[in-house]
Amino acid sequence: MREAQIKKALADHLIGQHSAQRYSFLEELRLHGGEVRADLVHVEQMHCFEIKSEADSLARLINQGSRYTLVFDRVTLVLAERHVAKAIDMLPPWWGVLVLEAATGQFVSLREAGMNVRHHADSLASVLTKDEALHILEDAGAVRGWRSKSLYLIQQHIAQMFPMDELKLHIRGALLARAEKAPLAH
Repeated sequence: MREAQIKKALADHLIGQHSAQRYSFLEELRLHGGEVRADLVHVEQMHCFEIKSEADSLARLINQGSRYTLVFDRVTLVLAERHVAKAIDMLPPWWGVLVLEAATGQFVSLREAGMNVRHHADSLASVLTKDEALHILEDAGAVRGWRSKSLYLIQQHIAQMFPMDELKLHIRGALLARAEKAPLAH
């Protein structure tokens, strides 16, 4: 299966598991100015799903993982069977692991994702677009003087402006609004 097919199947799998929950997904969420992209994010839970298909390499996984750790509450690696042995040793113990069985097309959980406690404010703010960042400042009554600044400076300001719990709420709210504008087709 190709990555796009895996994303669709994964979204359907997640929705099928907990149909009573709300699911808003974002694909290819950019972090750190686009240096890293999260394959699929369940926004309500700030749960990142990194996909490694049969055709993928694990070469970038450590770099991607170190960035995801700074942003997401939970991370799950979704991988083809051929990657399991090598990938397990590379992952932090709180990461979840879902294997896509080639023969059945079913997802098998090897490990549930635990809660991450290593968030970094600048990294969290790096997922915001300029419009989202300015909206947060506007809601806080602090937008004056920031409209002409670069996105990077605005993101840094937001990261310093709010305590971590409040920052996480603002980020989640912005991403939920983005997901509502561009829902995942499944």
